[in-house]
Amino acid sequence: MQYRSIFAYASRLRSLGNELIIDGLRQRGVEGIVPSHGDIMHVLLHTESCSMSELARRIGRTKSTVTVLVRKLEQAGYVQREQDASDARGVRISLTARGKALEPAFREISDRLEALICERLSDDEAARLEALLAKCVGITPDSREEEKKS
Repeated sequence: MQYRSIFAYASRLRSLGNELIIDGLRQRGVEGIVPSHGDIMHVLLHTESCSMSELARRIGRTKSTVTVLVRKLEQAGYVQREQDASDARGVRISLTARGKALEPAFREISDRLEALICERLSDDEAARLEALLAKCVGITPDSREEEKKS
């Protein structure tokens, strides 16, 4: 069997999501944030602070990629770096007041993303799609549960 359209459909879904995110941020006057910052913002909205390594692990990106993304968020005033009290060489990343103030906007945009799926799929179909996509990218049921806690 050949499943040549899977990546094309996944790419189109990602594009739809990115358009929705960009439009939602623009409508709220949020500048300096793009869809690639979403995973970082999500983690930081749900934890007080974390190290660069922890952040990279939790969002599935390389530390160098996370460093670039965090630098842009820091320049825009949404995150701050602080010396890690337990590791003299370490840095912890946390949201500034400006970053924390984005929580309602992120929640609304996330709700719109979920609605995009729920308008087109039943609850069972959406749950199955989520599980299948997680499996495709190497996320196990255990790591999915851990991800939902964070």
